[in-house]
Amino acid sequence: MPEIKLPSAEQFDTMNEYLAKIANTRVQEDYSNAPGGKFLLAGDRQAGFFGFVPASELITGNDLALEIGLTSGTSLFSDSPWIKYIWKGKVCFTPVKPLRHSPTWNAIYNAGAVYASGNEGTLPPGGRIGSQLSIDASDNSINTTTNSSDAADGFLRSDAAVASVGDTVVLKGFSNSANNGEFTVDSITANKIILSGGNLVNEQGGKTSRIYKKNNAVTQNRTVVIDGLTYKVRLMRGAADDPTDSYNDSDRGSVGPDNEWNGIILPLHERAKLQNWNYPQYAGQTDYWDVNLTDEDMVLHHTFGSGSYRWCQEARDGEESYRRVGRGYYGASGLVATNSWSVNSSRAWAPVLELLG
Repeated sequence: MPEIKLPSAEQFDTMNEYLAKIANTRVQEDYSNAPGGKFLLAGDRQAGFFGFVPASELITGNDLALEIGLTSGTSLFSDSPWIKYIWKGKVCFTPVKPLRHSPTWNAIYNAGAVYASGNEGTLPPGGRIGSQLSIDASDNSINTTTNSSDAADGFLRSDAAVASVGDTVVLKGFSNSANNGEFTVDSITANKIILSGGNLVNEQGGKTSRIYKKNNAVTQNRTVVIDGLTYKVRLMRGAADDPTDSYNDSDRGSVGPDNEWNGIILPLHERAKLQNWNYPQYAGQTDYWDVNLTDEDMVLHHTFGSGSYRWCQEARDGEESYRRVGRGYYGASGLVATNSWSVNSSRAWAPVLELLG
């Protein structure tokens, strides 16, 4: 495999100069002191592109990992330039290339750097979420269906057991308030957890009904200060909803206005011009911003080396909600979901820095 080199600073300067000419008639959208352009080169305040920023003007991957205490994985393309963009009115940066390979999603979560939500986020590691959950008042239990191919694919899935006897678990997202709160695990099997600490009411769970071990919850509020400006550190939204709605559908829950990856990364890609995506069902109809980055530029196909699978925020819906969405691996439009504890050189950390304020 030939060595993959970063585009030179001169190449990015040339691209930025060219794109700057397009921006002369644009409205200024960034009034902060954040590095990079202040005028959108493409898109709008909901999804727009300012240009590229070298790591020397923002932060390197190594320094960012050190700042947030992320040691999982191996440094990769620490000096990658950053894409400066705006998403739903927020100025953001994400690296062109991955900054670390082989981190687990769980480790990123434990660093408080997945959701930027100010609470525990959608689902801590080991939790379960979705309509496969149900409450049975007759034995004060929460129940789940199990995958017939793996008898322990429910609450006792290897490396993702929800809890043990005596642990405190949190139930949230149920319509009846009696079914939300903290409870103690009295017994646990693959498909049933009997609880004490409150009287449950019969209920079929909904899409956001969930259970997780209290001690696994980490507040998702990691920030970093760079040149006097504060940025939230999070992962990119890789699907249209969290949990995906539905991963088992033809688009794997990807197509929709809340998919940040489709809204920002895909319009920068060369395939956006002809919409000839490897996986058009996951891409939907995207904008084309005439930037023409390639899978090789961004390392978004496994044939170009480590780090081609970018961890994203979302849990997979259904019985396998311990899986987390990733984009790439088979090209920019690829979408898969894998175990949150997975260690593999294809898994990568490519964070978003969202300007606070």
